[in-house]
Amino acid sequence: MLNKTSSVNVLHDVHTGLIHQGLLQVIQDLVFIVKVFKGNSFRYIYINDIGMKHTGLNESCFGKTFQQALPEDVAKVMQEQYEMVINGKEAVTFRDSITLPKQEVLHYESSLNPIFNEYGACEYIVCITRDITAQVHEKIEIQERQILFKSLLEYNDEAILSVDVNGYIMYVNPAIHKVLGYSEWELKNKCIFSYVKEEARRAFQSIFEEALKGKAKQITSYKYEHRNGYELYISFKTVPIIVNKVVTGVYIIMQDTTKQVLQELKTTYLAYYDQLTGLLNQSSYMEMLAQFLQIKKDFTLIMMDLDEFNLINETFGHESGDDILKKVSRRLRELSPKGAHLFRDDGDKFVILLEHIEQLKIEKFVTRLLQGLQQHFVVNGYEVFLNAAIGIVKSSDGGKDEQTLLKWVNIALERAKGKGKGNYSFYCNKLNMERSRRFILENKLHKALERSEFVLHYQPQVNIETEEIIGMEALLRWYNEDFGNVPPSEFIPVAEKTGFIIKIDEWVLEEVCRQLREWINKGYKPVPIAINISAKHFRSSKLIDTVIRVLEMYSIPRNLITIEITEGALMNTKQSEAVLQQLKENELNIHLDDFGTGYSSLSYLNKYPIDTLKIDRSFMKEVNSSEKGEKITTIIIHLAHTLGLNVIAEGVEEIEQIQFLKDKNAVYAQGYYFNKPLSVHEVEMKYLKERKK
Repeated sequence: MLNKTSSVNVLHDVHTGLIHQGLLQVIQDLVFIVKVFKGNSFRYIYINDIGMKHTGLNESCFGKTFQQALPEDVAKVMQEQYEMVINGKEAVTFRDSITLPKQEVLHYESSLNPIFNEYGACEYIVCITRDITAQVHEKIEIQERQILFKSLLEYNDEAILSVDVNGYIMYVNPAIHKVLGYSEWELKNKCIFSYVKEEARRAFQSIFEEALKGKAKQITSYKYEHRNGYELYISFKTVPIIVNKVVTGVYIIMQDTTKQVLQELKTTYLAYYDQLTGLLNQSSYMEMLAQFLQIKKDFTLIMMDLDEFNLINETFGHESGDDILKKVSRRLRELSPKGAHLFRDDGDKFVILLEHIEQLKIEKFVTRLLQGLQQHFVVNGYEVFLNAAIGIVKSSDGGKDEQTLLKWVNIALERAKGKGKGNYSFYCNKLNMERSRRFILENKLHKALERSEFVLHYQPQVNIETEEIIGMEALLRWYNEDFGNVPPSEFIPVAEKTGFIIKIDEWVLEEVCRQLREWINKGYKPVPIAINISAKHFRSSKLIDTVIRVLEMYSIPRNLITIEITEGALMNTKQSEAVLQQLKENELNIHLDDFGTGYSSLSYLNKYPIDTLKIDRSFMKEVNSSEKGEKITTIIIHLAHTLGLNVIAEGVEEIEQIQFLKDKNAVYAQGYYFNKPLSVHEVEMKYLKERKK
């Protein structure tokens, strides 16, 4: 065991040796000196202050072995390292670490330097230990950054390339194959610009030049061609590679944005296009209207509404209705002038915006449009003929905003509907007044029944050979103290729109039956009276019960009542067939009014129990002035005769029309040629007194 005095002597010797070896300059590191004893026993003889501070050892350890001074696991490591010096007779360097109480890990690098005596034996070993914790941490950080950077490149879904300042590719990551289909060897040393499509090249060149100035830039998606030939969308981002404050290249990050772009395109399509027809939608034309108004563009707004389109849906189903709307859209495209903006508004409404077009050309266009729609469409084997109403407003009319223009075009549209099927109307200030009139009219219409303002007139139906009356049609008249005589063409559409028409129908039915009972009680022999039933009422489940109840209430023979319906009422084929069959089972006559003007289909003439076709007055008006009108009327008459149906021509006013009917063997007619609609008193005086029982 060494005592303190002998240790000092040893230190003097070692110190002299250290000076000789030039090691004093490292004395700021941890210094441990051990003396080597037989059997590779090592005992501490010196520890400098910093060594004691870092390890917790002190002077009490002098003369102690590793096993006596250190924890067992540390002593074992130290023993092995020091033995390597003895065995190798040369310095040994090793690294170890210690964990402080607060879990802080310190890293050290130790150099074991042997000091030999004159006999060549290792007598002392000087251990110089440096704290390399900072260097270790720095190296670990560098390694981690390298791993992270490699992971960023190698495992990134985005294609990443590095190019030199001239654009030649130096590196590509594996994702390049997935994104663009190219392999590394196909791209390396090639110029990146040769792989950028022409339409994106200018934008790409711009961000590349910005990157060379040290600025990262990005451009949104451009079309790019995959190696396999298909198109995809790619976004580019350029990041400068800066070494020692000098840009030496550029990272190019390429991302496949095809899914996002297609989704955006789909979202845009859904936002601005009608999915059914492919036309632009309501949002689109509202935006376009706003733009046109803002830049004070000269334009015309046209709104088209298909007549009674709901009947097609009710009859053939919504799928067939949708098919018709697609066909209408195609026809619109075919008939519209170049540069026209076409929109589907809502349901069966369409909007057209025309720029810089004079009124005469507008009129020619909408006329062509209406005529084009009247050409038949085939639905489930049925020929369907469409009519439409068109409202027109021009920017020069003075509308200041979209809402005003829409209000005005709807006013014009209502006016067109009021003029009858297949009409158009331009907006003017007068229409605003008419709309106000309709609003007041609607309110007064609801009170007309309770105020007994309705009255019936009767127009005779005559055998043109004998001029004998064979029936009458009940025609509704309305006198209001504020409006005077209101024509049916004005109040009937209002009643149909509000649904009040059903109550009016019921009143007409009851009034006709009451009048028939009165005439019968007076001893007159009345003729059958035709009652017009609206399409809305015809589709009502209460129609049959109402008719039978009123007939029984007044004890009216069934053969004295004729139910008159239009073609539009027959669109729901199954329901129509059931209602007509019930009417026929109750021995009621059935007339089909305005034949040829609606949704004509020859199949239902043979299918439904119809007794009489009524030729619309519009055809009769043209029999002597239009070859086409004459042919259509002739076909209707021939068709009726072939099917065993009677024919009544409406609106007969001239002798030439009578002669035409006689030539075609058409027997029955009604119109001003024979008589205008007559009051009850006039009917009695002119016809019924001659028909006393």
